[in-house]
Amino acid sequence: MGANICYPTIDMEPYGVFAFVSDIILDPSTLDQIQQDFRANFPLWTKIVYGLAVGLGSFGTFGLFLRKSWSKNVLAISLICVIIQMYHSMFIAGAIETFGVSIAKLPTVVVILSLTLVWIAQLYRRKGWFI
Repeated sequence: MGANICYPTIDMEPYGVFAFVSDIILDPSTLDQIQQDFRANFPLWTKIVYGLAVGLGSFGTFGLFLRKSWSKNVLAISLICVIIQMYHSMFIAGAIETFGVSIAKLPTVVVILSLTLVWIAQLYRRKGWFI
């Protein structure tokens, strides 16, 4: 009964995986100098956190779809990774200074979706919908 709530978020997960894989395999020579300089501000640990955010988010959403109680913890860890990665990108790496305030739209949506997934998992637990 409760599993229907997570259908819209399952539709979004492939986009996160595609964005991560695209970012990892991107040839920097295809970018202009401003974009290359911006990408140089991302050490290896940020890519690891990015991968964890996407991987755990996908895994947790799948668990939520299957109504597994462990999905809440996985989604909470994914949310922490999302916040760390987006904070680094926006404020430490300087995305807003480099590309303008409008660049913050997508990261804001990603954080809101991640928060929503954790909220849905809490709702599942409170309603007893987990198997």
